[in-house]
Amino acid sequence: MAEGSSAEPLQLALAELKGQNGWPAQETCYSTLLKLLQNVVDKPEEPKFRSIKATNATIKAKVLDCAGARAFLLAAGFAEDGDLLTLPSGDDAAQANCGAALAALKSHANDCSDAYFREVRDAKITQAKADEAKLNEFGGFSRGLHNLRSSSSGKDAEAAASQPSPLPPPPPPAS
Repeated sequence: MAEGSSAEPLQLALAELKGQNGWPAQETCYSTLLKLLQNVVDKPEEPKFRSIKATNATIKAKVLDCAGARAFLLAAGFAEDGDLLTLPSGDDAAQANCGAALAALKSHANDCSDAYFREVRDAKITQAKADEAKLNEFGGFSRGLHNLRSSSSGKDAEAAASQPSPLPPPPPPAS
């Protein structure tokens, strides 16, 4: 029952974390949260891993300053105790809840990472298509690449191409 009742707060916290923070902040927060929870799951008997000092500058900057991160830790079973977030020791339900939170976070972080990299890829594809369309305005790759890079618009390049060259024509070949 503890796992089912914590699933909704976990998902709400993860949604807030995703929605309120940009990818660089999310990535840092996810990696730090994953490390914190993995330490608890791997060594549940270690008190240092069951306690997070909220005033620690690194924890504050990487995790707690991100919207949704504190709510995620609370949903994972941590409790606020002054300036500490602690996971109760000897509580199998809390340990299981922390393991479930770790699994949910891994899945969520992977999904967000994939979505971000798809977005970056799609932006690159869109830019490449726009560049190709500009090149086609100049007659294709071999005729327009230098014009694309040297001018900001196709009209400037077309105007320069239509003006007569200041150099005289080459002499006729000698026979």
